[in-house]
Amino acid sequence: MGKEEGKREGAYSTVRTPDYIALEVLLKKGYALECDWWSLGAIMFKMLVGYPPFYFDDPMSTCRKIVNWKMHLKFPEEARLSLEAKDLISKLIFNVNQWLGSKGADEIKAHIWFRGIDWDRIYVMEATFNSEVNDDCAIGL
Repeated sequence: MGKEEGKREGAYSTVRTPDYIALEVLLKKGYALECDWWSLGAIMFKMLVGYPPFYFDDPMSTCRKIVNWKMHLKFPEEARLSLEAKDLISKLIFNVNQWLGSKGADEIKAHIWFRGIDWDRIYVMEATFNSEVNDDCAIGL
C-alpha cells in the first residue's frame, strides 16, 4: 500500500467507547488521524490515574463531559502525576488545531515525559515489565 492509499482525509463515523473518543468524533464534525492523539491522552490518563478522564456512570453523561472537556479535565491529587505527565496529557487532550502531534508523532516523542526513550531501538529493547500468562483465556485463545 502506498503512502497516500492508507491516509484518510476525513471521517464521520464513531466506533469507539465514549470514554476515549475525541471531541471532533463525538460531534461528528469530521476528523482525521490527529483525533487519535486525544484518545492517546485519555488512555494515558486512565493508565496513570486508574479511570478515564471523562468517566461517568452513563455514556450520555460521559459524552457531555467530553463536550465540556475544559471544565472536566482534572488531575486528582492522589494520583501524584508528574508535571511532565500532566503536561503531555493536557497537550494531547486539546483543541484540534493545537494538539500536540498535529505535525506528526515525532512531536509527541520529543516531549519531556519521554526523556530517555531510544525510539530507534524500542523494538529490540527488553521490556521493563514482563507479564506472565497463566492460561489460554488470558490471551484470548
